Amino acid sequence: MINITYDNSIPEVRRGYALFRRKYALPRMLPMTVMLLAGLGFGLNFVWVDPSAVFPGYILVAMSAGMLVSLWLRPYTAEKKLVAVIEQMGEERYTARFYDDRIEIDTEIIPKDAEVETIAITKHGVQPVENPEVIAEAEMQITQPETSVIGLTSERLFSVEDRDMFCLFVNRALIYIFPKRCMSAETAEKLGKYFEEKSI
Repeated sequence: MINITYDNSIPEVRRGYALFRRKYALPRMLPMTVMLLAGLGFGLNFVWVDPSAVFPGYILVAMSAGMLVSLWLRPYTAEKKLVAVIEQMGEERYTARFYDDRIEIDTEIIPKDAEVETIAITKHGVQPVENPEVIAEAEMQITQPETSVIGLTSERLFSVEDRDMFCLFVNRALIYIFPKRCMSAETAEKLGKYFEEKSI
């Protein structure tokens, strides 16, 4: 079993997301880009060559150009939102355990020092909770580690080794980043062999 305790910095999240985008988003974006460029070309051709089709040509140019910009800006907007959410949540610590048939990852969120108000929804509306026992229980639930189990046989996994990290893609919506700075050279070598042996 390989055991790693780690965290993810914002630059590592950005790099992992870029690798994720290259793996899943780019192959879908390229054919769509070709189609939109073709539409843009047809629209420009209508505007310059056929005076009777100027108005439809402008519409085709505007639609193709707008969709093209949206297509390529969307991943960067999603990355910006993801980073903002991570920064607001506070520090996250992870413990990953790699077994022969599964990978288990504990996620522990350490809230920022900012004061958090505990609220309750009652028949009188939303009200702050002042009971110390209720607040303590809520804080314990927030900080209690949550374990994710990834079955090697039931999941379609794909890994990438970068210069500073390993990335594990579980599907088109979930990625785990294992920074090499949080492990020894020997552990990094073992993890690389693990992914290779499991054909991940």
